[in-house]
Formats: sequence, structure tokens, C-alpha cells
Amino acid sequence: MQAVTATLPGALLQQVHDWPSEWGKDRSGFEKRVGSLYGQFVIGLMIEDAVRTVHPEDTRFHRKGTGGFFPRFAHVITDTVTARRPSDGSRTMSFSLPANAYGSWAIATLWSPKEYRGAASIAEWGTAGMGTIAIGHLIQEFGPDMLSVFHKKKQ
Repeated sequence: MQAVTATLPGALLQQVHDWPSEWGKDRSGFEKRVGSLYGQFVIGLMIEDAVRTVHPEDTRFHRKGTGGFFPRFAHVITDTVTARRPSDGSRTMSFSLPANAYGSWAIATLWSPKEYRGAASIAEWGTAGMGTIAIGHLIQEFGPDMLSVFHKKKQ
């Protein structure tokens, strides 16, 4: 299921915006987009796991759930760039998430159109990948609060 949620929305968005345009707007272009994003997903997880083997870290997001917006927002950012050490729970820099974001895009340039095969493209899209991780953490942190508006108990 994670593979579907990690690839299908992005492929649909890329299809609507015809990005990259070299792949076309037809079914074949959509299949290339899905295949590319799925490939990035699988490669990213492999890179992440390999980095965790060398530098043990727990990158799962843990919701704070209480307090004001700014402290919780700071928690989201902190949990995006740092990880917990499995041995004692202390904080360390996260190396596996950036390795996933930047490494998977660097490898995806092998099958991307030529204009996306440079260091600038890897920096741009790797940073976008880190932003996507942060947005996912924001949704995990604040989503339940937003949904609770619709589930108020009657007294």
C-alpha cells in the first residue's frame, strides 16, 4: 500500500502537468511516470536501509499532539532532519532520509530526459523529496486535529 501512495498521486500530478513532456500525455507516458516513481521508491528504500545499517537510526515520525502551532511545527522540522538512536532514544542527524531523497533522484536521472541529468537537478529534486517528507510529517502532526473538527461528540 505504501508503494501505491508513494507513486500514484505523483504520477497523476505529473501526467496532468505533462512532466516531463518528453514522455507524452498518452497511456505510455503515464506508465513511464508510474514506473519512474515506483523505481525511485524502491531504490530510495534500499538506500535508506543501507544507510541505517551503517548508521542505526529510527526515522519514524512521532506525533507531539499537544502545544501551540510553532512548537509543534518545530517538532515536525526536527523529526524530519534528525532521528532517534535505537540504542538509547537520543537524537542524531538523520542520514538515511536525505540519502533516500537525493540518492533515489540521482539514480532516477539515469532514465530521465537528458535535461534532468545534472547536479542541479539532483539538488533541486532531492530537496523537493525532503520537502515531501516534511509535508507528510506535517499531515501526521496536524491532520488528526483537523479531522477532529468533523467528529465532535454531541453532549
